[in-house]
Amino acid sequence: MKKLIQKLLQQYIGDSGYKKHVLILIFGRIVAQAVPILLTPLFTRIYSPEEFGVFSVYFTIVSMIALISNFRYSLAIILPVKEDKAKSLVYIASLFSLGTSILFYIVLLIWGNQILNGIGVPELVDYKILLSLNILIVAIYESLYYFRIRRKDYKLISIAIIVQSIVVVSTRILMGFGGRTNDGLLYAYFLGYILSYFILLHKSELIKKIRINWKEIKVVLSRYKNFPRFSLIADTFSVLGDKAPNLLLSKLWGSTYVGYMSMSDKILGSPIWFVTSSVGDVFKQEASERIQKEGNCEKIFYKTSKTLFLYGIIPFVLIFLLVPSITPFLLGAEWSEVGQYIRIFSIMFFAKFVVTPVAYIMYIVGKQKLNIFFQAGKFFVILIA
Repeated sequence: MKKLIQKLLQQYIGDSGYKKHVLILIFGRIVAQAVPILLTPLFTRIYSPEEFGVFSVYFTIVSMIALISNFRYSLAIILPVKEDKAKSLVYIASLFSLGTSILFYIVLLIWGNQILNGIGVPELVDYKILLSLNILIVAIYESLYYFRIRRKDYKLISIAIIVQSIVVVSTRILMGFGGRTNDGLLYAYFLGYILSYFILLHKSELIKKIRINWKEIKVVLSRYKNFPRFSLIADTFSVLGDKAPNLLLSKLWGSTYVGYMSMSDKILGSPIWFVTSSVGDVFKQEASERIQKEGNCEKIFYKTSKTLFLYGIIPFVLIFLLVPSITPFLLGAEWSEVGQYIRIFSIMFFAKFVVTPVAYIMYIVGKQKLNIFFQAGKFFVILIA
């Protein structure tokens, strides 16, 4: 059996470092996502659609603020040739994240009740501190994550992702059976990121050997100024396009419908995510390296896009045809409407499956300004719909 596996790996992967790195990340994410996906029928019987809906709004707020908090300097971490400049970018992004989280907490203290009641989640009024801390940990995690991508520490990243998944699942089960269904999903999400962050931080040399060169910080801020100038705007439109439906559904129809939508995203989006994010992470590093060495990354861009398109057609057709009929059996009658959500969103997720992994090309080739128009267009189309 071992020889057969080695033969297959040699035949289809050979000595391709690109494919090996993709497989390492995919393996880690398959393991990380397999357990939550398999336990979804248990979670849907512990937590109600409304509780999943509240968590989805919580997740939306954290994701949106965390994304803009580092002013997108985290995206530039893999680009510098010199390691010192990359470390400076980690420090810059982390300091911006800390400042934004503190500012957000102050806003919540003053207007938090009005804001959270206004978007239909009064349940989150008592979780202002948790919201702010979660924003901070997600934001600084992103910076450290890109630093590890830069170093090609794909095995460590996979370990961190698996640990995060185990912590989230365990906390959900323990708090759910302990009667804490009102906030079990929130604390599980927070604790998963905490543990994952410290795994990535271990032996990163970012804490033990902190050497902040303020002159270099100033140079780096100027060198990568297009990230806060253009990428911040584009990514804000992007996350608003992805997450705004959760807030609008919560405001207009309540948390239950947000729960249906978030569950469809979990069932359909999670398996797709571990492929697209794994391919995308390796693509970012490899394409950046090709740009530095060869001046272009055209071949790897077209090869990745074509492969994803061909591999995605059949699975998404089957999802469109079969999933709605088996949803009530898997999740329970209370969640039967999720099947129709999955059918509708399957078309969108197929497009994401092909486009998302290679979308970072806009940053690699310095077309952040053009990306603003793409993301703004997507956002307004979603908003109108």
